Amino acid sequence: MSDFPWLDSYQYKLTELAEAGQLHHALLLTGPVGIGKLALSKRLAAYLLCKSPQQQLPCGLCKSCQLMASGHHPDLWQLPTEGSSIGVDPIRALGQFMQGASQQGGVKLALIPQAELMTEAAANALLKTLEEPPQNSFLILQSAHPAQLLPTILSRCQSWALAPVYGEQIEHWLQEHSSRPVPDFLLQYVGGAPLLALKLLESDEAAAISAQLVMLKKFVSAQLDMYELLAHLPDTEQLPSTLFWFVRQELWTKGADMQLKHHQLLLSLQQWGRDRQLITGQNAALNLSALLVQLRSALL
Repeated sequence: MSDFPWLDSYQYKLTELAEAGQLHHALLLTGPVGIGKLALSKRLAAYLLCKSPQQQLPCGLCKSCQLMASGHHPDLWQLPTEGSSIGVDPIRALGQFMQGASQQGGVKLALIPQAELMTEAAANALLKTLEEPPQNSFLILQSAHPAQLLPTILSRCQSWALAPVYGEQIEHWLQEHSSRPVPDFLLQYVGGAPLLALKLLESDEAAAISAQLVMLKKFVSAQLDMYELLAHLPDTEQLPSTLFWFVRQELWTKGADMQLKHHQLLLSLQQWGRDRQLITGQNAALNLSALLVQLRSALL
């Protein structure tokens, strides 16, 4: 049915509800980063905007489908997600869009990716649209962190959780969509999010992470010194995830007793990750070296 087969079952269920006139006017799609929440939102939008859907799919031929294909459908609004927060002004503009008449004589839709980034003022502004939705309109919110949304927003949306996916079928999908070799650990590393896995593959980050895990293993077993490790362990966006993954895997192989014994190591990792993100002007190399010394001492 699609390039993202793990989304098909959700698409079927949502379009069945739409066909029966039972689709909730406000949906919240949740799931890990890279699972395909925005892709599913756009697929559902294409179906709802289509003038002649067939077998739960947009026809691909009508004017609405052509507008969707061009990326400029006048009855579809996707909130921009630039910066670290969504302020009140874009939400007010969304409300005005929803109140206007449909230009194609059908439904109107608004998509809000990363809805957890809404400020409190923005979330409160959205409540009016959620509480008094215009006729034939739909809001589709997406969030990887729904617990960060206001309870008033959560209570007014119908939540759909997109589950992480694993297994041979997904690994085969990755192999079909990338010319790079797929490391055995990758799907587990990204928490069952195929689109994030594909992004890491295509950017060569997956290969870099794989090499770093080998280096960490040698460092912990005293086959590699600190200087050599740091030369191959750049302070990138993926570094905290790589270190957490490595430590969790090491502790997992050593059993529950070791996991309890090294609880302090996990706390140190968490603290290092928070400091790295929040404290400017710190000596990043020194802090990382101290963490690695503790890591080797705990796992050696």
